[in-house]
Amino acid sequence: MPKTAVLLKTEPKTGKLLKLFEDKIEFIYLPTVIGSGYEEQVAKLAIEDGVAYRAARKNMQIHSAIVLKMNNEFSGFFTFQVNHLAKEFCLLQSAMSLDKKDKEVYGMMVKEIIKQNTFGYPMIMTVSTKHDLECPPVFESLGFKTYLDLSGYAYMVYGTMDQIRMKRLCHATMTNAWTTTRADWLKMKKEWNEKIEEAGKKYGIANPKFASRDGCWQGSNGMSNVILSSKTVENGEIKHNNGKSFNGNASVLDPVACEVILRMFMPENGCRVYNPFGGGVQFGFVTGSNNYEYTATEIRQNQCDANNALCQEFVNVKWIKADSSKYVPHQNYDLMFSCPPYYKVEEYLDYNEEIPEGELNNMATYEQFRDTLFEGYKNALKRLNDNCFFVIMTGDSRDKNGAYYGCEAEHELFFKDQGLAIYNKIVYLECEFTRLAHAKVTLNYRKFPKREQKILCFYKGDMSKIKDLYPPIGRL
Repeated sequence: MPKTAVLLKTEPKTGKLLKLFEDKIEFIYLPTVIGSGYEEQVAKLAIEDGVAYRAARKNMQIHSAIVLKMNNEFSGFFTFQVNHLAKEFCLLQSAMSLDKKDKEVYGMMVKEIIKQNTFGYPMIMTVSTKHDLECPPVFESLGFKTYLDLSGYAYMVYGTMDQIRMKRLCHATMTNAWTTTRADWLKMKKEWNEKIEEAGKKYGIANPKFASRDGCWQGSNGMSNVILSSKTVENGEIKHNNGKSFNGNASVLDPVACEVILRMFMPENGCRVYNPFGGGVQFGFVTGSNNYEYTATEIRQNQCDANNALCQEFVNVKWIKADSSKYVPHQNYDLMFSCPPYYKVEEYLDYNEEIPEGELNNMATYEQFRDTLFEGYKNALKRLNDNCFFVIMTGDSRDKNGAYYGCEAEHELFFKDQGLAIYNKIVYLECEFTRLAHAKVTLNYRKFPKREQKILCFYKGDMSKIKDLYPPIGRL
């Protein structure tokens, strides 16, 4: 039905608002722009507006729209799309006639769009920070929230942040190079780490992010301690101030990478994850937080005990003390993930500072390490469901002469020999932090310090079914 909007202006001298006239405002719902009779008017205004130019294209005019009429004249539009498959409501392009632009009337048009969402879907919109109407302040005033600022655009949602979590993760991983030093990645990582630290305090687990592995990577005086150390003069004497360790000089799995892998590679009807080389708590904690089941085998009892304590509030999340090269899971799984040790990079100890029998990094040769590792994968593969992923986060290490062992390449060849497809090869980029200090020495030997790991995604089954079996991402 037609509505009335009172247009006001400010009297220059007194600053008082003066009533000019009342416009008749009418909103018309179009199931699709094409065939509505408004195609040319929408296209012309879209081109004049500049930002909304895509609405002039026929492949965009297949979508629904609200048309604005002021005093019986076409004065604006707002196109939108309801995606029932992805369960989202997408606001697309909008514009008002250049001589009739008004934030109040534009806001009324957005409210008409909101009324169309009778499905409870999150409403998403990408707006320019430079546009006069289609901009963050206008949408914030109507209840939208910004979940990502990127290159002059704000990605906004009318709904909850949980509803658009996957989009946030996808924006952080748009290509096969995952730069983990970006602001939004670090923000999400901090959120996960705070939850893990909170669980540690609650259940009395010290250093929960790397429990039982303090110093396993670089001992008690790792490179970060050296870089962050300092000297001061006190009472005429030089005093050495010890540096601060980074994650206790232990390698720590990134919980955001865990969440991306879990959400991206779990089938829509899947529920179980298996990790044949369990290690730290991160993947299990993230999996339990997302209400999936998680089973990991881990050769060290102290790590199992710490992780099980941290995840005790989650149903069906557990670490089992076992040698995965000899252990076969008792049920099938929908996703397998592992971040196994890199040969001779770390030293893993159990209770009483003992190295458990069968611990990979205690193998006498790289070949023994590799063969034992791959036996664990073989046992796991016996329980991987068809049309599912096996994801490995791995890296290479050097032998005593400085040459790489070639473990990453051997992973690819192994899984290919097992009949799986090499589906994704992702580069996980870490912060440079200690690497730049290393480079001052290693570049003399023509060695470039390593700041990346590989995430190798292998697929078992018919790749043509992936689009149908895995949850839709929706509009990004």
